[in-house]
Amino acid sequence: MKQPIRCAFAMMLLTQSALAAADARSDYYQRRAATDMASFRALDTDHDNRLTRAEVEGDNDFAPRFNDMDINRDGVVTQEEMQRYIEQHYEVSAPGAGK
Repeated sequence: MKQPIRCAFAMMLLTQSALAAADARSDYYQRRAATDMASFRALDTDHDNRLTRAEVEGDNDFAPRFNDMDINRDGVVTQEEMQRYIEQHYEVSAPGAGK
């Protein structure tokens, strides 16, 4: 192969590799967002679209992040705060927004 063709081929492979990595990261963030919303719904035992510290107590995934999710620091994570947390941390839309 001539040098310009090798360079073009190498650039094409690098571009495809970068796109594949971006897709994998995006897929991961979509799955994490879906998992977080499912956890929110499961932990919301009184179905008021809000989580209190008592509701998340003992959950090793959700409880440590409670303060990050509680944007207004009122001790409650609302569904809107959860959606905002997902959008800020995963840069994806919250699945099932408005449900």
